[in-house]
Amino acid sequence: MNSKWLTLLAACSLAVGTAAVPTVGTAALPMPVYAGPTTPCGASAVAVTASQTQGATGHGMLTLLFKNVSTRACTLSGYPLLKALSAHGKVIANATKSPYGFAGGSQNGVRTVTLKPRGGTASAIAEWMNFNATTSGNCTFSQAISAGAPNTGHMVTLERSVSVCELQVHPVVSGTSGSS
Repeated sequence: MNSKWLTLLAACSLAVGTAAVPTVGTAALPMPVYAGPTTPCGASAVAVTASQTQGATGHGMLTLLFKNVSTRACTLSGYPLLKALSAHGKVIANATKSPYGFAGGSQNGVRTVTLKPRGGTASAIAEWMNFNATTSGNCTFSQAISAGAPNTGHMVTLERSVSVCELQVHPVVSGTSGSS
């Protein structure tokens, strides 16, 4: 390889970004990093699961998990869909959207999260009250939930019981904690 080519390759690499440094003869050259464009995750790209429910001081919560199962990076942004279901599968409550609550959420509001191919994960917290704050009475609890990643149109039914009292969901964040 001539020196003119090596100089041009090095200049291009610096303009794009660098990663591992392989060697060519005795000269070390940075490798270009390509962070190509990503597209929103489609329905078949994301597997939806949820943690077990937890509770304390009259509140309950769970973490919705969104895992990229495709071979390409993709993005999620916004609020997941969450519905509380009766024993017969009827919707008894839709979660309201809230950036942050008692159990956590996104202190930075709605952000776009890039999921790496084959395993990149985003999450969101869903939370509720275990009693009716207005009447101090009981709340209705679901037999299951229907949940979906933002903007994918794909919903899954999960065997989790949530209260319909102040049921809310927070925006997706990077990682598995549901909070940022």
